[in-house]
Amino acid sequence: MNNREKLIDIMFDHNLDRQDLVELVLVDRQTVNSWLASGESTRHQEVPDMAIELLTLKLTLQAEAADPDALAGSSED
Repeated sequence: MNNREKLIDIMFDHNLDRQDLVELVLVDRQTVNSWLASGESTRHQEVPDMAIELLTLKLTLQAEAADPDALAGSSED
């Protein structure tokens, strides 16, 4: 699976739109559009590994903040 496909899966799984990606990964809308463009498109750019890693990290942290009991390693004494 390439990074474009990973990005699309993440968007689907987390119900994200292009503007959400702009805000989470701190890039402009044109960059997101070029990442999501078909590989045959002249506008297409590869999604950098760091963008997938940053997005995954931020989404994980948001989920943990929303449900602190879900933190790995937390236990009740």
